Amino acid sequence: MAKWGEGDPRWIVEERPDATNVNNWHWTEKNASSWSKDKLAELLTNLEVSDSRGTCKIVDMPRCDGDAVANNRKAKLIFFYEWVIELKWAGETDDSDETIEGTVEIPNLSEEHDPEDVDVTVTVSSSSDKADALKELMRSKGTDLIRERLAAYISALKKEFSQGMILPTKTDSINQVKSTGTTTINYKKTVCSQAEHASS
Repeated sequence: MAKWGEGDPRWIVEERPDATNVNNWHWTEKNASSWSKDKLAELLTNLEVSDSRGTCKIVDMPRCDGDAVANNRKAKLIFFYEWVIELKWAGETDDSDETIEGTVEIPNLSEEHDPEDVDVTVTVSSSSDKADALKELMRSKGTDLIRERLAAYISALKKEFSQGMILPTKTDSINQVKSTGTTTINYKKTVCSQAEHASS
């Protein structure tokens, strides 16, 4: 039998006023799918690239299938997301008013791949020198910018859904700053040990 004060902290039931997820030990989950679809649409649609070959712009996101979830287990945050995305793009060369259209497919946006390794496939709906030039523009500059936006989505997902997932515990130190007149006092509030409770 463990001696007093030497037990596994997981056995100790922390008294929490909210009675929620003691010591952050239990699995908690937040669904981030709806937020993710809106965020991906915000980051990817109207994205524009241009150079001497012309200008291309993503005009629509007709497909965004998948889900995203934020989990807290044993005080560790874990993010799962998996998306299949289809984008529509349109562009014009500098020497023509003809609109060239095409698609971008992203079949494997997930936590298993770094953003720079995500597959991005560009196709064009017509066949001509102008179409090939704009397709190459999207395959080079367009793909790089799309991957940057996917990285921004992942960063925003973790920032948005980290909030409130891990709750402060009684063993956490609380740093506070108190101002009295012209004097600033820094102090740290800690919790008494079990031994101190036993002797009181």
